[in-house]
Amino acid sequence: MKFRTVKLLFVAGAVLAGCAASKDFIKPTQEEIDSYIQTHPDLPELDKSCIYDGRFEIGIKQETLYFLLGEPLKQEKVQQPWALQEKWTYKKRDQKIFILEDKHVVGILEKN
Repeated sequence: MKFRTVKLLFVAGAVLAGCAASKDFIKPTQEEIDSYIQTHPDLPELDKSCIYDGRFEIGIKQETLYFLLGEPLKQEKVQQPWALQEKWTYKKRDQKIFILEDKHVVGILEKN
């Protein structure tokens, strides 16, 4: 029974990720990336490295996520006991849901 439960969860494909390489989701060209980095000198190092590497990590700014992916397919607000969160949903082959709190990514859900 335990195996089936694990298998079902795996098939559902909801995974909380800390880092995701996602070049297929990235929208900007290399020229746009270079220009964005130059015009945002105060951007945290984490955000810069994620932009250059084409990946997402918990902790990047909402602004960086928007730059990389553009307008989300779906946005929803969820009031948690500790804070108001937003869920931004993007879909290509797979679906990614970014949990935002206080203008930073605090969680990444991936669904196949």
